[in-house]
Amino acid sequence: MGIDTCLRDISGWTIARYAKRLASRPPSVGARIKEPARTVEVSCFLRYCLLVTTDQLILMLQRRATDLWRNAAAGVPESVNWATLYKQLLADVAGLATPAADNNDTSGSGNALHPSQHDLRTALAALVEAHQKHKPASRAALIRERLIDTAAGSVRALLVACIRLPWQADAEHPVIGALAVLSEQYASKVRELPFNAKLPELGSAWRTAIGCDDRARALVAFEIATLFALRRALRNGAVWIEHSQSFRGRARLFIPAERWATESRRHYSRLSLPTDPEKFLAPLVERVRLGALAVAAAARRGELHIDDELHLTALPPEEETEEVTTLRNKLDQRINAVQLPELILAVDAQVRFSWLMLGREPRSAEELLMVYAGIMAHGTSLSAAECARMMPQLTAAGIRQAMRWAADERRLAQASQAVLSFMQRHPIAESWGRADLASADMMSMETTKRVWQARMDPRRNTASVGIYSHVRDRWGVFHAQPFVLNERQAGVAIEGVVRNEHIVTRQLAVDTHGYTDFAMAHSRLVGFDLCPRLKELKQRHLYLPRDMAAPENIAAVCRAQVDIQPIRTHWDSLVNLAASVKSGHATAVAVLARFGAAARNDPIYEAGVELGKLLRTAFLADYFVNAEFRQELRRVLNRGEAVNALKRAIYTGRIAPAQAKRSEEMQAVADALNLLANLVMAWNTMQMQQVLQGWANRRQHVAPELVGKIAPTRIERINLRGVFRFPVERYADEIMPSLTQPIRARSA
Repeated sequence: MGIDTCLRDISGWTIARYAKRLASRPPSVGARIKEPARTVEVSCFLRYCLLVTTDQLILMLQRRATDLWRNAAAGVPESVNWATLYKQLLADVAGLATPAADNNDTSGSGNALHPSQHDLRTALAALVEAHQKHKPASRAALIRERLIDTAAGSVRALLVACIRLPWQADAEHPVIGALAVLSEQYASKVRELPFNAKLPELGSAWRTAIGCDDRARALVAFEIATLFALRRALRNGAVWIEHSQSFRGRARLFIPAERWATESRRHYSRLSLPTDPEKFLAPLVERVRLGALAVAAAARRGELHIDDELHLTALPPEEETEEVTTLRNKLDQRINAVQLPELILAVDAQVRFSWLMLGREPRSAEELLMVYAGIMAHGTSLSAAECARMMPQLTAAGIRQAMRWAADERRLAQASQAVLSFMQRHPIAESWGRADLASADMMSMETTKRVWQARMDPRRNTASVGIYSHVRDRWGVFHAQPFVLNERQAGVAIEGVVRNEHIVTRQLAVDTHGYTDFAMAHSRLVGFDLCPRLKELKQRHLYLPRDMAAPENIAAVCRAQVDIQPIRTHWDSLVNLAASVKSGHATAVAVLARFGAAARNDPIYEAGVELGKLLRTAFLADYFVNAEFRQELRRVLNRGEAVNALKRAIYTGRIAPAQAKRSEEMQAVADALNLLANLVMAWNTMQMQQVLQGWANRRQHVAPELVGKIAPTRIERINLRGVFRFPVERYADEIMPSLTQPIRARSA
């Protein structure tokens, strides 16, 4: 149909928008759409289906390869039994000495050993050489052997399907060559690898197994090597499929060269970056130098302990003072208990987020309740049928339609943002913290093992999917995105900041999983700093430029090995990548997936890593020396955990497989849960502000530093369960004024 050719240069976001618009509309309504709008929507829908199907196919391929490796690893010991090997060596040494004593010592004096000392030394040397040549195989080598023995059929079935796909690469890639060899092999139905076959190099680890005399076994080894080489090539973008969103060619992540030549100055200006890399690097290098000196001074003062690692004294625990406890109790006494339905109505009366959801004023109380039901069916563990039982005015079928409609066009996200903005307008918000500081963290949500995106949560030992949320230092959630557990979260962390245009974030606190060196470089180029909480001591080393001398007292934790030249050489490419993400041409998730560990030896990746090491050093120097900064990061990370606890109180059950299997449904769950959490925090904020204002009117002053320690996440006075009755009439004037005002005018 030519759809792939016509739409290939249109962003995936635009295609998804038109596709979802068509999918959410009843067919009878779609039939009335005029041309050419209908053709555009249908084309985008077909293109979107192709992109999503391809992405899911490749993800399932990667998951299956990972499972095969994990299953093979389960039968291999975690480490070599060195005690057994040591005992064997001692036995071999003893065996060398015993015959010499028996055969040569006839007098019983032991002197007969001396003539054979040369022979004994020769035998010992040979024994040592033999043990060195026959070192125990590594665990990875044992896993590879087990894969060859047990996974031949599964791997072949995967590859038979894979060779049919239109794989591409920039140059002659070994994986493309290997797939071509296997295609010929399968076509000929020969189950042995010919000795004279011209095979691409797939890594030294597989060379011995592929070159063995057993050619049937060699074919299996070649198949497995191809599968895992394909997985790696997909991760770093060296091999791709054009009709894919997540696994397209890495070059398509960048703004095309012809566009970049004409638009680069505008992008540099938008990112506030100089075209000359020296203007960026010179102050950064100076900051690194001064940071190293500050760390050295702190070590001399005894604030840091350094041996071969850097040890930082833990901050004292944040214990609640008696004054804070008293203030919280006084606030609780003046805040009445509330049912969740009335809480939603009370905030909607101030924000009118239901208007945003509908795109207009609600036309009836039933329509308003349908909006709320769609939110609750997504944002709680309640099904549509359960919501209908709690709201007798509505039907389960109607609520399901409301759920599909609410998930479209990011309505839930827009409503959540409106509630957050309302919450931040209260004066109390200024006492909570910084406006430009936020944190990002993951929460796992239980589902069933039947969901292929699910992974085992190690803390709960349950099949789960993840939701990554961004929380402001001044409370409130401003972004949430589903993701797969046990994967690096750096791309999701950056994406949440870049895509929110309403909130300016200068620093984002993350844990270890939300950080890589390349991610630190990329985040700085798009306009903010990643601030990771690094738990491993080896990650706390300070990296200096090669020509910079480390202070003597901290030399043990300094590595003067950062090469600045690659940063200079590839500066324009790094900025192009940042501009691509900032403008929406690519997502940070896709960029960080391509430029992860699998991209080692790629020049742009290596340049980003070198820049990231400098930025990490500058951050760590500030982190080690500035106790107030450490307290800020701990505070905002703790707030992220508190918000996740609130979300768990709202969403108490499992995510249904029908929701967990589809990314659109999971995004709706994440956005609706965000909205409900923000509604709770906004209501608490509103109530606290009213009490504080009443005290202020009576000249009862409360210190802002005390108010700042009262979190708006408390749910003790909020009933989240039970039969929901929405007292619409109490708030009708604010939410539906055009319906209530004429009635009151006629009665008057």
